Amino acid sequence: MIHEPLPDGGWSRQILHLRDALICPAETHQDIPGVWCDGDVAEATTWRDGARVTPPLTEAPEPTTALAGRHLWAGIYFGHFGHFLVETLSRLWAARAEGVESVIFTPRHSRLRDFVSYQKELIELTLPDLPVRILREPTRVEELVVAGQGFGLGRISAGTEEFRSFIRDAFAQIEPGGLENVYVSRTRFGGKGGIINEQLVEDNLTAQGYTAVYPEKLSIREQLSIFKGAKRIVGLDSSAFHMLGFVANPDQQACIILRRNHPAYHHIVEHLAGFTGRRPEVIDELVADWMPERQKIANHVTWGELDQPRLAQRLAERGLIADAGLWRDATPEEFDAAVQRAAERSQEPLVRRPTVRRPAKAPAAE
Repeated sequence: MIHEPLPDGGWSRQILHLRDALICPAETHQDIPGVWCDGDVAEATTWRDGARVTPPLTEAPEPTTALAGRHLWAGIYFGHFGHFLVETLSRLWAARAEGVESVIFTPRHSRLRDFVSYQKELIELTLPDLPVRILREPTRVEELVVAGQGFGLGRISAGTEEFRSFIRDAFAQIEPGGLENVYVSRTRFGGKGGIINEQLVEDNLTAQGYTAVYPEKLSIREQLSIFKGAKRIVGLDSSAFHMLGFVANPDQQACIILRRNHPAYHHIVEHLAGFTGRRPEVIDELVADWMPERQKIANHVTWGELDQPRLAQRLAERGLIADAGLWRDATPEEFDAAVQRAAERSQEPLVRRPTVRRPAKAPAAE
């Protein structure tokens, strides 16, 4: 029986060679993509937190087209930024060594179409010389190379040595940028979720020598360059730290400020530790989560409330800022206005739920 992929051994570091394998795209099979070769191929699906993302295929799809030659199964293509980084790229480590003619993806669900700009840039950086196919109909492949899942969410977040080496080589050409202290800001991110009045954190860090960067406004190459050259990187827990993990080194000091009472950040910690040998700092000064009344548990679209003076103290204790006494807190009026802005972003009223710490299994989404 196949179990979750592990960073140190097992099928995550192995390669299967399948003859006349059948690719089953999601849009033709009830959003259950996968590979069939005399049965369901469990090594070809994506595993997350110890379980398969999609259930096993129970019957062979009827192929409508065929593909001659040898091709690499790159797995399921995810649309979410974080999942694309940690799961869509996870099998590319075997592409060059296996002498394949192309790399095959199939979308996670039928609503996904072609790669968007940042995804194309990542593919071009990691696979500059190989054609990439997104299959949308059941396809028989003459020889399918199935590489193990070398990265992902769960115990595999540390990455296999093969995957880490592949990523190091792929991004070796990126020149390090010139920023020393970087704050990874979400203040210009258009989506929901974050912290109440993040602008205050950004302003305070800027006053102490940090430069705010807005990843969604930058190309992938620009992000990697900034992260590669920085000495200190501070930010809220988010997928941006996975980008850092790809080019980080043990001389850097990374600090994750928790923005929600939610264990997803553990994946980021294990990613950075696995790739650099150095665990990032984690600061938890959450006092409450703000969310719609109907919602009871914090997630990626809720808003964290931080104890600002204690946050400053923790940053100073770790040598990330020089003087906690210079950290300005919000006035009651400023705080109320920030809550209102968060509610407007969420498009519904928010209620305050004081933080209650509890152990929980690290979830999938970021």
